[in-house]
Amino acid sequence: MRALYVEDNPVDVDLLQRTLARSMPELAIDVASSLAEGLAAIDLGRTYDIVLTDLSLPDGSGLDLLGAIHERGLALACVVLTGSGDEGAAIAALKSGADDYLVKDGDYLEHLPGTLTFAMERARAEAARRSRPVRVLYAEHHLFDIDLTLRRLAQSAPHLRIDVVRGPDAVLSRLQAAARTTPYDVLLLDYVLPGMNALDLTKSLRRDHRFDIPIVVVTGQGSEETAAQALRLGVSDYLIKHDGYLHELPVVLDNAFRQAELVRERTALRALTERLRLHSAVIDSTHDGVLITDLDGRIVSVNRAFTELTGYTREDSIGQNPRFLRSGRHGRDFYQTMWATLTRTGCWQGELWNRRKNGELYPEWLTLNAVCDDAGEVTNYVGVFTDISALRQTEARLSHLSHYDPLTDLPNRLLIMSRLEHAIEVARRQKQGLAAICLDLDRFKTINDSLGHQIGDQLLCAVGKRLRGHLRSEDTLGRLGGDEFMVLIERIETPAAAAVVAKGLVDALAEPFRLDSGQEVFMHASVGVSLYPDDGEDHMALVRNADAAMYRAKSQGRNTYGFYTEDLTRFASQRLDLETRLRRGLSNEEFVVFYQPVLSVSDGTLLGAEALVRWQPPGEQMISPADFIPMAEETGLIVQLGEWVLREACRQMRAWDAQGFVLPSVAVNLSAEQVRRQDVGTMLLQVLAESGLAAERLEIELTESSLMQQGEKAAMLLDQLKQHGVRLAIDDFGTGYSSLAYLKRFSIDKLKIDRSFIKDLADDRNDLAIASAIVAMANALDIAVQAEGVENDAQLALLKMIGCGSWQGYSCSPPVPPVDFEQRFLLAGFCA
Repeated sequence: MRALYVEDNPVDVDLLQRTLARSMPELAIDVASSLAEGLAAIDLGRTYDIVLTDLSLPDGSGLDLLGAIHERGLALACVVLTGSGDEGAAIAALKSGADDYLVKDGDYLEHLPGTLTFAMERARAEAARRSRPVRVLYAEHHLFDIDLTLRRLAQSAPHLRIDVVRGPDAVLSRLQAAARTTPYDVLLLDYVLPGMNALDLTKSLRRDHRFDIPIVVVTGQGSEETAAQALRLGVSDYLIKHDGYLHELPVVLDNAFRQAELVRERTALRALTERLRLHSAVIDSTHDGVLITDLDGRIVSVNRAFTELTGYTREDSIGQNPRFLRSGRHGRDFYQTMWATLTRTGCWQGELWNRRKNGELYPEWLTLNAVCDDAGEVTNYVGVFTDISALRQTEARLSHLSHYDPLTDLPNRLLIMSRLEHAIEVARRQKQGLAAICLDLDRFKTINDSLGHQIGDQLLCAVGKRLRGHLRSEDTLGRLGGDEFMVLIERIETPAAAAVVAKGLVDALAEPFRLDSGQEVFMHASVGVSLYPDDGEDHMALVRNADAAMYRAKSQGRNTYGFYTEDLTRFASQRLDLETRLRRGLSNEEFVVFYQPVLSVSDGTLLGAEALVRWQPPGEQMISPADFIPMAEETGLIVQLGEWVLREACRQMRAWDAQGFVLPSVAVNLSAEQVRRQDVGTMLLQVLAESGLAAERLEIELTESSLMQQGEKAAMLLDQLKQHGVRLAIDDFGTGYSSLAYLKRFSIDKLKIDRSFIKDLADDRNDLAIASAIVAMANALDIAVQAEGVENDAQLALLKMIGCGSWQGYSCSPPVPPVDFEQRFLLAGFCA
């Protein structure tokens, strides 16, 4: 490559030659010290790739040299150098044909090699464009003009490739056909064409067919009005056929083509600029941070989200290496691996921690990509990152929720079991003991149901806080669920040490709890303790055995603690076996209903019967209700069992009706658990409807404790049943929270005096006094009274004396199967 450098300052010449010798050794430089020498060097015919000229020369201006190069039609790259930064001079240089303009400031020599390279590439591209043939479609009717024009243009402008047509229709068809392959560059029209002049054809091409090809019109006789009309229609030039016009025609055609090409380039540039603007707007509006670096790793661009996420402005960031964001949490190996992957594959993505301007560390998900040019060479790197702080915080919250109880914020069952497993491993290695303690709140269900779940939740939180305050910091306290807590005590040397902790937990709950409402609540707990390794060598065994010890403590009076023994294993096993058999018994229809007669105290008339469930497993002795009813209530099976008893009792009553035995009424017990777990009212009314039994012949028995535990729910149930005619009785009256207020509130039909007051009625003045008081109170409230558990005539005589209305008990008959009841009471004519 060769360059011509026109400069009159020897120092500038020397500096430039030294700089280019190092950075562009392939470029040979000829030096001219004036405009005249520069013109002479060009006219000698030596081939140059680029011309550098100072703007101010001793005998003229560098702009004069550019003009001379343009006049000679030389395809040379030109760069103007000047010591002045005047903007007007720069514009003048570019208008004169310079490819670039460089001010000779302190570091211009650093930029010079790049400027020269760009200018030569641009000149070569322009030369290649100009060397391309220009395709011209020529419409002319006269053969003489066609021949003359073709011969002259072949001599003066061989780069023009001309196709000839002789009429407007041919013009349109040729343009349409060429548009599908290689479009024409210029359309040359003679003004006079067969059937249509050039202006009408132009109008049709522009408006009807949307061709935007540059059009040149030639005419033998023209006028200013015609020329103006042609220009308004979009004609690029208008030429009159004067002497020598064929010498002008190549230039006119070239200019029309170049002007149209320039318009297309400008349109494409505007479209490209708009696309870049849109891309920039998209990047700037995204919530992800974006940074772009050059090959040296210096930041060249950042978006708005980058500045918002990092706190660094564009001015802070441009020119910096992204390492200024590093948090210090990743070692050198991390970044080496990242860049090795990026270099090898062109992309990398992963999580890393960076530091904001305020010093805060944050996690981000970063994607890096290499950007390549058309030749496949990497030019830049783009990083797109998302602040994932919120995601990590959410993950931390979810992890906490999966391991901690959401109400009390104590470790949940999953975390407790994990810690217990780990503690057992430590104890095994260090040959130490540990204690697993299960704690169950006594009567919490009653408090929760009567005071409401909100109070119950407050109480659970208060219990957890108080228990935590009585433990060491290294001890684990967790909530297993419901009203059950668990404590893990490590490094326990003796059972006595575990007993101290267990007793402390029981005592911790002795003080009343004052809730947010100001209400005081008393709470007690039953505590069970199992020890490693004596009571189990894995976490499941320890928890199971501590649970068994806790249930034993609860059965022994509550508000105490107990240690695990082997007897408790048998007890727990029996409980589990009983639950399994109970479920199987319900499925296999092993339950039956017995009936105990209810008689009039005054004359012994049969007034009704109480339906009582019995369990008769095949081939075994009958199981007492005292053994399976508590288990049914604890497991919820009482709902299924209670509904079955009710259906069976109603069915049996209707069966006796069909046989002509009209038993006045039947009494069925409802458990408090049924009321709590089931919509009893709806179920009961549905059973009555299905069986056809009149509601007034059904008596529902509830205990006092059931009424008090269920509160408003029980009140709504009793009101519902009373509205439909069902009779209501209070069972075991006198053993619970006897109250005149609730007797008035619940519209009770009958009170049943508990057998504990009947048993010693003949020998204990207090029992007789209580029974008498109950009868008197009931009579005053117009409530019937029935005695339970009557076993002899003396008791019956006293009941008659105090005015009791009805009775049941072994003195007449124990509960018996339906067939026996039918034989002994219905066929015997006991009914009134």
